[in-house]
Amino acid sequence: SGDQAAEAITLNNISQIYDAQGDYDTALSYLDRSLQIMCDIDDKAGECAALINIGHIVWKNAPSQAVAIWLSGYKIAKEINLYPALQVFNQLAKNLGGTGLEFWES
Repeated sequence: SGDQAAEAITLNNISQIYDAQGDYDTALSYLDRSLQIMCDIDDKAGECAALINIGHIVWKNAPSQAVAIWLSGYKIAKEINLYPALQVFNQLAKNLGGTGLEFWES
């Protein structure tokens, strides 16, 4: 429902405040709740946004786990042709030493 989508977006936004303050555990708990709601209501774009943000936080302690999380997000973005997310994944690939989206295809 719209209420659940709004709640999930709000949780995602709150997570970014905790992330900026360096409280990564709290940020992740908000993102996990956001992701769960997005999955429950089948909001693929919302799932993708949550996975991108989760990956950024996880990267700080577990880079290989972050790449796996981003890969899940990339697959969703590709499936629904979500251009803004694909741009993010293109840049992430370059930051990780790839040349673009083909990085996520290997």
